[in-house]
Amino acid sequence: MNAPTSGESGCELMKRLAKELKASIRTTKDHAAEVSRRIVELEAQPDPDENQIKALKQTLEVLRKKIEEETASLSTLEDVISENC
Repeated sequence: MNAPTSGESGCELMKRLAKELKASIRTTKDHAAEVSRRIVELEAQPDPDENQIKALKQTLEVLRKKIEEETASLSTLEDVISENC
């Protein structure tokens, strides 16, 4: 997240942060989908590399947790914006 710019009001700051958070969630979802596709590809191979699959599944779990946390933060931020701006 970026620091407030000069002359930026509290509402403007929160709206900008919400926009940045939405972009981050979108990027993380794209990355998670890519990791998920790679897992499927590896599992479809005749002799898949189980260590690589395990590592990708752990990565996918971390990405999903990040999405969940950022979505909750965005929801709270949007509530504050709607109540105060």
